Amino acid sequence: ENSSDQLNKEISKIEKNNKLIGYILDLRNNPGGLLSQAIKISDFFLNDGEIVSTKGRKKRENRKFFAKKGDKIKGKPLIVLINNGSASASEIVAGALQDHKRAVLLGETSYGKGSVQSIIPLENKGAIRLTVSKYYLPSGKSISDVGVVPDIKVEEEGQEFSINTNTDNQLNYAIDLLNG
Repeated sequence: ENSSDQLNKEISKIEKNNKLIGYILDLRNNPGGLLSQAIKISDFFLNDGEIVSTKGRKKRENRKFFAKKGDKIKGKPLIVLINNGSASASEIVAGALQDHKRAVLLGETSYGKGSVQSIIPLENKGAIRLTVSKYYLPSGKSISDVGVVPDIKVEEEGQEFSINTNTDNQLNYAIDLLNG
């Protein structure tokens, strides 16, 4: 629920560094979260345009969400890391930024969880989770079952591969790309 607040605070701290050349947003192995947070986080990096839409069987399940003016990182380069563990809300963020050509996506194709579920309580104190609609990127593409394809495919390499260590060839590639 507070992902966007946490990211906002971190960006504010980082922006004080006048040597900053760009950002790497690591969404690898991020299983997603709340749609509201995916929209807010995407909006940090976009000035306008559609972020995501939902389409269901019923008209009232069809919604569109848009970015408000103001790119928090003022147009600086942005690379988003994704892999097969990136799902749902993290795919919305990656896909929206890619569709608006605001970020370069690097890594491996995401998971492909593009469905919206409602949790319906039952009388026996249980509940049922029912898919009511699907997420669509600004381009009109569905995330469901296909995922988001990176602009630059970089697979995890080597037995020693570990995220955020010196054996992380995807992160190293992103750093080299930012450094030109």
